[in-house]
Amino acid sequence: MADVSAQLVAKLREKTGARMMDCKKALVESQAQAAGKDEAAWLAEAQNWLRKKSLDKGHAMAERAAAEGRLGYKLAADGKALTVVEVTANTDFVAKNEEFLKLLDDVAGLADANKVDGVEKLRALPLGGTPVAEVIKALAGKIGENIGLKRVVRVEGEFGYYIHHDSKQAAVVELEGVSGEQARALGKDLAMHVVSAKPVPICVRREEVPPEMVAKEKEILEERLKGDPKNAKKPPQILAKIIEGQLGKFYAERCLLDQPYYRDDKKTVAQVLKENGSAAVKRFVRFQVGVV
Repeated sequence: MADVSAQLVAKLREKTGARMMDCKKALVESQAQAAGKDEAAWLAEAQNWLRKKSLDKGHAMAERAAAEGRLGYKLAADGKALTVVEVTANTDFVAKNEEFLKLLDDVAGLADANKVDGVEKLRALPLGGTPVAEVIKALAGKIGENIGLKRVVRVEGEFGYYIHHDSKQAAVVELEGVSGEQARALGKDLAMHVVSAKPVPICVRREEVPPEMVAKEKEILEERLKGDPKNAKKPPQILAKIIEGQLGKFYAERCLLDQPYYRDDKKTVAQVLKENGSAAVKRFVRFQVGVV
């Protein structure tokens, strides 16, 4: 196992917001568990150690802008498909440049016309007779700044979407059980929830959370309770109920249906769907320019 370098400590601090000395201790304490694994796995083990000790400061520093840029989108003529593309740049100044914005609009239109749903497919398509990848490269050379095609997503069927006014955040929510104007209105409202939600959901429902993630969370909660004088001596059945209750918060941070609805936090998103008859969320996609 490699030495605990200052750079590794800094990376862990950026992910967790914990104090430098706590980050270093976490890396030292998690060396054995991370033996034979790569740096990312070591950082994950160290973050788990911090969480067990209640030293992780949460998501405050986790979402760091890696770049500037903008989101472009095209709604199909029949309204039954939406294509969203993300093009990045190093600075917001360039992302406001007319040539950059024209490129964004052109590639979004090209992606829509060809029903493209992936970056590599779009990079290979001709734009004005030249592959998109070469067009982007030429503009980057002209402006003197790195420009990249980061993401392409296409949604078809019944959905609603929301693009924030700064064109840096967006979400699309695909629905079933509803159609037409009801689907568009409900989908847009839920997309606004996804954009505004903190923390950001990673899946629709509890069943989609990876079992190993749930198991790790239970382990962390158990360790916390053992180290808490108020709870350490309580009977196992009581501790199990406490853990089950705390898992509710865990799910609410990760599952869209469990989250408090952004317009009325006395309701969950699941309750809002019930108010719309047989409406159900098939999937959602969230965009935030520059966030890793």
